[in-house]
This record gives sequence, C-alpha cells and structure tokens, in this order.
Amino acid sequence: MERIIEQLKRFNNEQPSFTALGEELLKANFNNLAYKGLLPKIECKDNYARNILTRDPIEVILMIWPPKTESAIHFHNGFFGYVAVLEGALDNIEYAFKNKQLKETGGLKALPGGLIAEKDGVIHKLMNTSETGNAVTAHFYYPALDNLNGINIYDIESGRIGELNDKALTASWLEHESCFSKIKENAFTYLPYHKHKTTSHRIFSIIPKPDREFISKNISAYYSEQAHEYDFFDLEHESRRTYNEKINALIAEELRNDGISTILTLACGTGRRDIEIKELTGLNYLIKGVDISSDMVSIANRRGLDVTCSSWIDVKLGDKKFDAVTFLYAFGHIPSRDERLASLKKIANHLNEGGSLYFDVFNVDDKNEWGPSAVKAYEKGRYSDFGYERGDVFYKKVTGNQIAFLHYFDKNDLVHDLSLAGFNVSFVKHIGYVKKSGEILKAANEGALFIKAIKK
Repeated sequence: MERIIEQLKRFNNEQPSFTALGEELLKANFNNLAYKGLLPKIECKDNYARNILTRDPIEVILMIWPPKTESAIHFHNGFFGYVAVLEGALDNIEYAFKNKQLKETGGLKALPGGLIAEKDGVIHKLMNTSETGNAVTAHFYYPALDNLNGINIYDIESGRIGELNDKALTASWLEHESCFSKIKENAFTYLPYHKHKTTSHRIFSIIPKPDREFISKNISAYYSEQAHEYDFFDLEHESRRTYNEKINALIAEELRNDGISTILTLACGTGRRDIEIKELTGLNYLIKGVDISSDMVSIANRRGLDVTCSSWIDVKLGDKKFDAVTFLYAFGHIPSRDERLASLKKIANHLNEGGSLYFDVFNVDDKNEWGPSAVKAYEKGRYSDFGYERGDVFYKKVTGNQIAFLHYFDKNDLVHDLSLAGFNVSFVKHIGYVKKSGEILKAANEGALFIKAIKK
C-alpha cells in the first residue's frame, strides 16, 4: 500500500480530475499489495469496517466486508473516487433520485484487481453478496473527507433519508441514532429495476473479465436457474418466439434438402427446439446433444434425446462424425475469440466432408440490441484494460441472481474466423430479433446474424 500512497503524492501540487485519478490507479498492481497488517478490526459482523491510511492528498481507506454485508445507499456530494477490490467480490448498485422517487439504474460486480468508479453525484451502495467469505477493498477519494458529516443515506424499506454527522464511522443504518444529524421519514418511494424497465434482462458487468472457468460455471448456473421455465419464457415472449420459429424453419428447409442422417446439436438446452426442427424436416435422423446445464440436460434426456452435460470445448466425442451441427442462441457464450476459433475447428473435425454448421449470434451493430452499448462501454470504460474484447457483455435476468456472458459479433470478423477454421460461408442472414422479429432484413445495423457454413 505504501507504494500506491507514494504514487498518489503526485497530486500534492495539482488538483486531480476524476479521469486523472483513474488513470493513475490503472497503473497500480492491486494483486501484489502488502495490506494484511493494515486491515481494520471487525467490530460488527453485520457491518463493514474502515481504516483510514492517509488523507493527504488523496484519502486512502482499507475496508473489510464480512459475508452478506453492505453499505447503505448513499449520496456522493462534492467528492469522487474509486474502489479497488483486493479480496472476494463486491457489487456496486447505482440509483437515481428525482421527484421523491429512488430508482435502481444499473450495477456491476468487481473481482480482485477490479476498479469501481464513483463519480461526484453518484447514489449507490456496495455489497458483499458472498455467504461465507470476506471482501477487502481499498478506497481512493478526492477531496479527502474529515468525517462522514453531511452524507445522506437512504432506506428503501421505510423510505427514510438519514443525514450522518461527524460521529458516524460507516455509511450504514446500523450506526447509533446519535450518529445522525436528522432523519426524514417517508421521504421517498423506491422503484426497483424490474418495475421501471420493460426488458427481461439487464447488463451487469464484471470487472475485470473473469477466466473461462468462472464464466462457464456462471453460464451453467444461469441456465439451471431458469431451466424449468425456459421453454415457457421462449414461447411467452412473442419477439423471441417469432425469431426462433424463423430460424427453426430455415434450418429445417436446409436439412431436408440435404437429406441428413445424423446431427450434433450444441447448447441444445431442454431439447425442445431440436425436436421441433426434426419434426419440420420430416426426416428420421439421429440427434446427439451437448449442453452445459445439468438441469437442462435432465429435461432433454427425459424427452428422449441423447445429451451429454459439458461445455463444447471440453466434451469428448471420439472420432464421431455428423452430417450437420447446430449451435443455436449460444455460440456467443464462448468467452474469448481464441476459444471460439478453437470451437469452430473442433466442429469442423466432427463434420463429414461437405457437412453444414448452422448457428446464430447477436450483431454488434444492431441498433435495437446491446451491441452498440457494449462497444460504448468498452471504449469509455477502458474495458480492454480489464481483459474485455470488443463486444463482450455480462448480464442477468432482471428478476434473477446468476450472471451470464455474451459476445456481440462483427460480421466480417466472424466470416474471417470461419474461413480460418475450415469453413466456406454459404450465407449470413440478418433476422429481426427485438424489432421486426422473424423478418429477414437488409440493413447492416439491424437484426441478429444467422449463418450457414459448409466444411471445406
């Protein structure tokens, strides 16, 4: 910690901007800090503890967060800073307050080495969601605060707003009543994210980008969380149902024309779509499935399919060959370009000569989807410094807990990688998803990408 504190003394002779402080902290290596002897003592297992290391010129604080602890929702008024996660993980949830209404507006999860930006004027809370492990964080604020006097905190259960005084040690409702200058009752109403957003999913970034094992584990948990309602969700949402029906029909027509006898279905989920496609073809081909969610696999196997629970890159199929492969709604879950290229090469190895691969991906240029927002966040938030590739997104259902990963694709890059993997592209169709669902579109900035590629 001494090295970082010394590094920040460059601001002794200049007033740092929010950006300049962030630039300086990005140079630091938070994975090799000596801080164990500086950790504060946990006085209350239900609240975090702070140790202020310096206030000159940047306030530097070490904090320890016991399991399931969180700050109150609080308002940064007149100061800004960053939070570096040293151990465990910390969620940052942001809010907007207007017309006596508090709305949840966004969030992210920070892992060791990750930085959480806290702009002047932000309303947010930090929380350790772990059931068992502590989180440890280093906080960097400017200008330094002598104490927490004047900080407003919000209680979404009761609608109270409390103003802390100089006796408060933490931004928490666990502080004694003597630590408040005033408490205003019934000061606001609370609107959670899913109550004011019409979307079913939300972006929830993870900083830095976790490794493949972490992502695969989370994707498996994400689909297992919704396995028993997944088919209903697919059929209930008209845009998604219409989109899937169009893809199913296009694949069925191609398979019927090719007269296949074997097919490998990757990320087959509950198997419902594979059965529907087979019925549309009128053919009696053999289906072999692979899926990462054990709950999904159980449902698919009960439907009579032969499905193995595994990620595609890890599954062992020996020397089996297939006439066709489908990889629907899931190729973008593969966490890196290197692994996606390796996955395509593995698919080619399990295809007969002239065999076809059918898959769909989200278009990074689709103005009606998250692609453009993902690129903006990647560039503005300097996500490349945290291991992201352009087009990467982490997200979860607005009513769910599990975080999944998805990559949005540049069409030209995808066609290039297919060629490197041993495929000729037969077609790339733009299919409406959120808007003009199920329609074949011509505009480059609309629709998801549906691809047929043939093994060379």
